[in-house]
Amino acid sequence: MWIEHVLNPKTITSIYPTEPPSLEQIQLAEVAIVCGGDLQCKLHFNLKDFPADAPIKWVQRNCNTVQLSLNLIQTELIQCTIPGGSGIGDLSIMHDGKRFQVTFTTQPQVVVFQATATWIHVDNISGYQKELR
Repeated sequence: MWIEHVLNPKTITSIYPTEPPSLEQIQLAEVAIVCGGDLQCKLHFNLKDFPADAPIKWVQRNCNTVQLSLNLIQTELIQCTIPGGSGIGDLSIMHDGKRFQVTFTTQPQVVVFQATATWIHVDNISGYQKELR
C-alpha cells in the first residue's frame, strides 16, 4: 500500500478510512521543483475517485473532485517530460525500504515524470467543485 511509508498518512486516511485512493487515471495539475538545502519536488493532482463518505463541508459546497498535494523530500534523479493533452495518467509510488520511486505515466506508456526521494509528505488534500464536461 503506497501510503504506509509517507510521513503523515492520517491526512489521507481521515478522508479515505478503509482504503487509500487509487493513483490510476489521476490528472496531474502541477509539478514544482524547489531548490534549497534538500531538493524537493511537489506534485499536485486530482484523484479519479471522490470519497464515499466525504467530509460534510465538501458535501455542503457540492465538491466533486479531490486534489492531493505530495512533497517529495530529498529528491534525486528527477526526469520530466512536458506532455500535451489532458495530463491524465497513472502515478506509481514504490518504497524499497529506503527510498521512494515515483513515476507518472500517460498513455501510451509515456513516462512524464520520474524521481527518487527519501521521504514523501502529504502537504494537502482538498475537495473542490470541478466543472464536469
